[in-house]
Amino acid sequence: MIFPATGAFAAPTGPGDSAGASAAQLSETSLRVATIQANLSGETPQELPANLMRGSDRQAAQVADKISSANADVVVLTDMDATQDAVDALNDQYLNNPDDARADVEYGYSYLAVGSKGLQSGADLNADGVIGGAEDAWGQAAFAEQGSIVVLSKYPIAQDQVTSVSQLKWQDVANDMMHHTDFSGVLAASIPVMSTGLWDIPIQYRGEPVHILATQTQPDAQDQEFAKARQADELKVLTGYLAGEDYVRTDEGEQAEGVGEDRYVIAGALGLQENAADRVEPFLQGLKRANALNDSGSYLVPSATWQVLGQGRIQEHPPSSPQPLPGTVPDLVKASSPLIWTDVQF
Repeated sequence: MIFPATGAFAAPTGPGDSAGASAAQLSETSLRVATIQANLSGETPQELPANLMRGSDRQAAQVADKISSANADVVVLTDMDATQDAVDALNDQYLNNPDDARADVEYGYSYLAVGSKGLQSGADLNADGVIGGAEDAWGQAAFAEQGSIVVLSKYPIAQDQVTSVSQLKWQDVANDMMHHTDFSGVLAASIPVMSTGLWDIPIQYRGEPVHILATQTQPDAQDQEFAKARQADELKVLTGYLAGEDYVRTDEGEQAEGVGEDRYVIAGALGLQENAADRVEPFLQGLKRANALNDSGSYLVPSATWQVLGQGRIQEHPPSSPQPLPGTVPDLVKASSPLIWTDVQF
């Protein structure tokens, strides 16, 4: 028997109503974008799909509860293995499964964002005497797709028009902050500035292009100076990409064109570090979205040309505490990260 992990509920934080209540009405006149830190990952590319195919993964059920409740047009899932088998299993067993108790939600389009996270550095970054482990990759991952980004959409995605910025070297960022770290020489010249990547994923909404900018920046690390400096420059690259700055090069080696007058929504994990607000707040102010919705490090940042109709977050009710049998250890299930959503309109 497949069932939702917990009862999800929505808390609106602006004009409009709770997520899900008016989704059917709003879908004809507004675009609902959501993001969530999915925390769905395995040690190998095959592990997560195998777990999901069983249909009983508690973490996946919690994520699916929130996605179903939000019924967003586009969902950006961070910290998820970006493999087609994992996406298919999530869709078939959790999001669009007629045999479970949650409302089905169908996403006919997806984008698997695979960037620099599992790219090996060729150096012993964790100083364990062995080169080649997960902690020696630039983004600390065991394989390229691990803990990356998956985008689900009800609107067609122009796959051949997606722009990726994951290989841009940190030293090539204008006025970079690398000089605040201990990295130098050949090693410093090899570091991609984006710990995972930045993807510009275009969809067509009401006859106009909309850019979904998906990313997740540097999380906390043992070397705090490194982590803070890298995150600051990742945010700088986001701004530079939007403006088409000369130094921002795509993975094809071309100068980024920017988004011009097109509308966009930045979605993903921008503030995973402690005290990340010190760096994120100036970034938001520069985009004229100082009050952009955020929760637990996830952010939704619409371009200033959008009208925000409503926004909110969805999280679980606190799990119940069943009485364990004598001599047994209770099954403790941690609540997953909240899903946040924003409704925007021309």
